[in-house]
Amino acid sequence: MAKQGGKESTTLKDKVKQLFRPKPSRVVTSGIHGKDTREEITCTPELLKEIGPESPLNNRLKALREFGDIVASRLLEDNAVEALWLNISDLLDPQASAEARHIALRFVQSLILGQYDRLGIMRAHFFRVVRHHQVFEDIPERLEVFKALSDNGKDITNFEEETGPFLLEWMPDAVSYGRTFEFMTLMVNVIKFNSSFLDEEIVAGLVRHTCNVCNQANSEEEIEASLRVLDAVVCYSCLPSESLYQFITTLCRTINVDKFCQTSWKLMRNLLGTHLGHSSIYTMCTILQDSHNRSDHQLLRGAVFYVGMSLWGAGRVNSLRLTPTSVLPSFLQALSSNNPIVAYEVVLIIHRLIKKYGKDLQQVTWEILTDILEALLKYIQTSPGASESLLMNFHSVLSTVEFLHENKCFNGSSERLFGIIEKFANKRPESSVLLLVSYRAQSIHPAKDSWILNLQNLMDKYFRYELRTPIRIKVLDVLSAVLSSTRHLYEENLIEGVVLPQLGQIADDPDVEVRNVAVQLLMDLAQTCNTERCLDILNIIEKVISRPMDTKKPVSATPEGAAEAKPAAVDDSQLADIQTAVHGLIELFQTKLYKLPSTHACQVYDMLIGHVQSHYQHHYMAHTACQIRLQVFTCLLHLRADSLHRLGLPDKDGNYKFTAYITCDAKDPGSGRSSRATSPPSSLKAKSPTPGATLKISSLPFSKAFSAILTCLSNETEWEVLRLVLQKLTEALQNKALILSGHVSSVEELSSRLCAMIMLLSRHGPQVGQRTILEKLQHTPKEFPRSEFQSHMYPVLTALATYHAHLDQLRQRELVRCLESGLVSKCARQCVCALTVCSLEMRDVMVKMLPSVLLRLSQISATVAMAIPVLEFLSGLIRLPHLYANFVEEQYMSIFAIALPYTNPFKFSQYIVAMAHHVIAMWFIRCRLPFRRSFVQYITKGLKSNVPMEERSVSSPSSHHSPSTQEEFRKRSASFTERPRRRDSRQLGTEHGPAQEERQETLLKVHTELLETCLDMMARYTFSTCSTIPKRSPVAEFLLAGGQTMTWMLGNQLITVTTSGGGLRMRRNGVCEKCASLLNLEEDKQAETKSPMSSEEYVEAEFRERSDSASKGTQEAPGKLETLTASPSIPPADNKRERKRSKSGGKYLSSAPTPMSLLKEEFQLFSQGLTERALMDGGEKGTIQEDRSGE
Repeated sequence: MAKQGGKESTTLKDKVKQLFRPKPSRVVTSGIHGKDTREEITCTPELLKEIGPESPLNNRLKALREFGDIVASRLLEDNAVEALWLNISDLLDPQASAEARHIALRFVQSLILGQYDRLGIMRAHFFRVVRHHQVFEDIPERLEVFKALSDNGKDITNFEEETGPFLLEWMPDAVSYGRTFEFMTLMVNVIKFNSSFLDEEIVAGLVRHTCNVCNQANSEEEIEASLRVLDAVVCYSCLPSESLYQFITTLCRTINVDKFCQTSWKLMRNLLGTHLGHSSIYTMCTILQDSHNRSDHQLLRGAVFYVGMSLWGAGRVNSLRLTPTSVLPSFLQALSSNNPIVAYEVVLIIHRLIKKYGKDLQQVTWEILTDILEALLKYIQTSPGASESLLMNFHSVLSTVEFLHENKCFNGSSERLFGIIEKFANKRPESSVLLLVSYRAQSIHPAKDSWILNLQNLMDKYFRYELRTPIRIKVLDVLSAVLSSTRHLYEENLIEGVVLPQLGQIADDPDVEVRNVAVQLLMDLAQTCNTERCLDILNIIEKVISRPMDTKKPVSATPEGAAEAKPAAVDDSQLADIQTAVHGLIELFQTKLYKLPSTHACQVYDMLIGHVQSHYQHHYMAHTACQIRLQVFTCLLHLRADSLHRLGLPDKDGNYKFTAYITCDAKDPGSGRSSRATSPPSSLKAKSPTPGATLKISSLPFSKAFSAILTCLSNETEWEVLRLVLQKLTEALQNKALILSGHVSSVEELSSRLCAMIMLLSRHGPQVGQRTILEKLQHTPKEFPRSEFQSHMYPVLTALATYHAHLDQLRQRELVRCLESGLVSKCARQCVCALTVCSLEMRDVMVKMLPSVLLRLSQISATVAMAIPVLEFLSGLIRLPHLYANFVEEQYMSIFAIALPYTNPFKFSQYIVAMAHHVIAMWFIRCRLPFRRSFVQYITKGLKSNVPMEERSVSSPSSHHSPSTQEEFRKRSASFTERPRRRDSRQLGTEHGPAQEERQETLLKVHTELLETCLDMMARYTFSTCSTIPKRSPVAEFLLAGGQTMTWMLGNQLITVTTSGGGLRMRRNGVCEKCASLLNLEEDKQAETKSPMSSEEYVEAEFRERSDSASKGTQEAPGKLETLTASPSIPPADNKRERKRSKSGGKYLSSAPTPMSLLKEEFQLFSQGLTERALMDGGEKGTIQEDRSGE
């Protein structure tokens, strides 16, 4: 058998080889594939028998396997396909084995693929074979046969009408078998290439099954294939209207899958672009409104997304002519599902709408949007599990609407909008709540009902219970604006109902910025409040400024076990409200000082002083505390009082205005100064509680402020504050009406404090356990010498000198002693000025202390800065004889020692040198006559020390009596244009320019002249007192009137001769006309008497009287007489007189006089003119006129 089987096998094999041996090929040109160049084979009867029913099954199946590959690649002869099908058709019987069916179907597939262009009518037959072969197990093979028969769905020739129903019928089985993707792919090609052969109901069925597959698919591959089928339906076919709902619901669900989001939106956009676009929108709105869909969150979300995106989204479908108003109600219905996903999608969609088209939306649309916002707010408030993304987007929507409202582009209801914001205010950003507060503030005015109650509610919500600083400050700004606009009518109601309840405890508020703004509001309100409520406001401010400005924390324990509390500075930013309060109180005091009731100003005054005193009690060291003290002391030290003790402050221009309601006099009426009651100004009578009644003037004691100043001087550690107090105190002390209005003992205490500070500064080393004042001061300049501090102290001491009447002798001596100690410091200039004032004001004390002061001044180096004060001090003492009445030689010597160094013209200015010469000359004349001789040598030596050696011979006093030098001095005095000899270049310095040499020569010339003048003065008055110009008698004035004058230089003297104003003609008795008329009057008088005097007796009496007066003048000024005698310009009496022509035009005189003629000539000279002599002192010109008798 085996052998036989092998033979048969060989025979079959040979037969197959014989069947498929190469034959002459022929070209087949027919078919849809165009020209086919494959070889054509012939199906022999043996082959057909091998695969036919006559052969065993195994042989048939084996032959089909082998022959399948051949028929797929080779061409068969005509009618071979039909012959082959007839021999294998029995294998597709359902009763046949699965293997036989599957091999037969695969052979049919190969046959179709290989002979595709030659099938012809067999295509329809094979389609029916596939359609009617209902074996479930053969679905994959059937599907492959159909794909091969239809070219994967592209070619359905010969079975066009049957393809659609077949696919619709076959689709559930293919999906059930798991061939969904292959089947969907086949359907896509069928729809794309053969949609015209698909009826509407077939398409509807396919869409229905496809949507079911898409909704129920578990793999992304199947969903993708289903979406491609639906897309093919939309793009290449016509979607039936009855399938629209299911089509849309499918897309609404697939949009929730991230991978197919873009595909689904593209598919929906394609659908909306068709004639079914509006129907689709309507369908989606129906879906949103259907209550049965409330639980299908994905469906609702997809519908919301598609509607919003298609109408106003980025991919807007332009063919849709729908307004947001038509679809927004559906969104509102969708929110009733209370699902966060739906709510989130609605928020996104309406945010996109408002952001993009918010400016163009009408009121109706805004009403619906507002409803949606309210529904969203309700959902967020009732759903604790709302996502953060939902909250964030909801806030974004509200912010966008607020932006439109701010830009006047919001057409909806502002009341509803801000109602939503108000309900959500605790979670809204600050800018939103600020806008809300501004909107609510617009309705707070007297024209609205319950407007004060609304203001109270606003303050409660956004000030009392709000924690965000900007919002609270905004509410305070609203309150301030309301007060500003309505206080003239409702000030009392607003203060009682709003201000006091809301701001009564502002001092305890932890927010410093809020406290600062609230304090500023209260101060502004107090500025215009003239009722008792102003005192309530001041009580609130007092609580604010009473807050501690420093915190104290314990440090490590001391060895004794006691822990010390060390002050630690508070952050200055936390003290801004206190600084604002103090600044406001100062401004309020400046305003209330001139208004009624005056009790407001008095309370502010007490608050300021009490606050400053607390700084020193608690040792506040913060920088803000320092600035506060600066402001308060600036205000207090600017106070002034007029003669009626009325207080006043300077305005912006520095002019003082005094109040009519407050005085600084704190004394009782019985003490001599009664508190006057005056009527207020007419402008204030209407505000008076009792019109027409007099108002008592309030008293504001300056002693409290003075006490604070004294405390400052003792305890202040900030240099900036202490410097201000010292500077302003100097100016305030000039107002005695203010300073003396309090206790007089305060002045003594001030003097004692200042003197103690000066003495403490004078110590070189601090005591044990005690720091000096400079060591206690803080924030001083980097280089802060003791003199800098003293320079601010001595002006105060100077001003205190005017209060000597209120200082006892001990305090006065302390004051002068402090000034004296400052003479050896860098503040010596100020101390000298202060001592000048003391010498004028406190003469009794200065009498005893002046010698030590002069001794201390003599120890000071002569500097340019000290020159003028010292010389002015010495010059002023000259006019106070009471002070130097008991001077001895040492005190005068000290004065000359002080003044002499200032006569150096090469070191000091001409003014200083001239003043020094003046001081020396005046003190030399004022000193006692016995002391003068001992001072001449000292003064001369001191003056000559400032002159070069080669010039001393010129300025020597002995040269004044030398005839050889008289002409030189006369030449020098007569011409100021001639230069003296030049100094040696070595003494003039290193500069050799002409200007420098001329300057040095000028200085030398001035010094030489002043030196000569001073030496002349001492030579003249060393042994006599200084005499003034003799006063002319009425007779001399009468005779010299109208005469001529001529002056000559005699040594260091000026001789002036004045002729009488008589005529040129002389009478017989030798007198002029004026003298003759005078003698005639005398003769008439003598004729009336019993014993008349002759003219000769009258001349002798007049001559005797003049001789007596000349003798007295000689006794008083022997030096003058000696000078006149030694003068070479006046000839002696026994010399013969030469005949000269006087410049006055007189006659020639006789040259041989007799004793009697001398007597007559004396009378003539007395009648015709008197001789005047002028004396030039150093710095002072005095002219002495003398009568010269003729020889």
